[in-house]
Amino acid sequence: MVEQPESESSISSRTLLLLVLAVSMVSSASIFIRFSESPPLVIVFWRTLYGSIVMASVGAMRGDLKAFRGPQLKATWLWLVAIGVVLSLHFSTWFTSLFMTTVAASVVLVNASPIFTAIFSTLILGESLRRKSWVGVLVAVGGAILLAWNDLMSVGFGALTGDALALLSAFFLAIYFIGGRRYAEGLPITVYTSIVYLSAAIATLPLCFSMGLNVLVFEPREVIIFLALAIFPTALGHSVNNYLLTLVPAYVISSAVLGEPIGATLLAAVFLSEIPTGLTLIGFGVILLGIALVLADIASKERSKDLTLDDTNGTESYGFGGDSN
Repeated sequence: MVEQPESESSISSRTLLLLVLAVSMVSSASIFIRFSESPPLVIVFWRTLYGSIVMASVGAMRGDLKAFRGPQLKATWLWLVAIGVVLSLHFSTWFTSLFMTTVAASVVLVNASPIFTAIFSTLILGESLRRKSWVGVLVAVGGAILLAWNDLMSVGFGALTGDALALLSAFFLAIYFIGGRRYAEGLPITVYTSIVYLSAAIATLPLCFSMGLNVLVFEPREVIIFLALAIFPTALGHSVNNYLLTLVPAYVISSAVLGEPIGATLLAAVFLSEIPTGLTLIGFGVILLGIALVLADIASKERSKDLTLDDTNGTESYGFGGDSN
């Protein structure tokens, strides 16, 4: 049975735990990417190809693959392919930026996507933000900009191209979130992601060929890195986020994943010796403050809705405030 979407004011504890898992997993992506010796676009190809195989395998074990014969997929498969192309563009621009600037700058800039997502959610999905949520998103993105500015001043103008690519990647990420919110609902997440990831892998191939890149990489170390990318940040990160997009508004997901810069920068300090400065730590605090404002606004709406339902003496029930999963 397809799970019912949760309203903005009814985010269950299970959903929050899945969100924490997804953010933790995607935080590892930048480290695996920097460990690889392959060109960025080749990494994109193998990450998405292996990710598609992993999700299709899980779908086969769960009996989800019968959805491939369903009417919904027949009506939306072209949109899923388009979302896969957008994912390829997101990964391609972001992976390239990681090799041109620091992990901190690249990750925080790519996580500027909530601004784009909020605008698209309002214009396309009709999920308008309340004023407090807008403030929270803007504060969080302000913290991301502070981090990027500090890194730019430390590294120099040579990192500007990498920063620009990270911002472009944020734009594609926002479109990817919106697409998932609209077209993942009603499909098993294993089916949705296997199609999207495979489409992304196929879309990346022409980019690789146009640059004369060899995609046939089978060195054990590189294969392990590709598989780690497919399992941790992809299957347990992106795929969980895609599932959550069927339950909560897109800007909730994109706001929460602003926690990724914190995890990624801490991992970069440990594994890549990229030690954050004091200003970087201040930026972390600003990002956390923004996320807290968004979540506090959601909690406030939930309490308000609960009070409204109490006034109806139980005559109406819309599923708010409970675990609909």
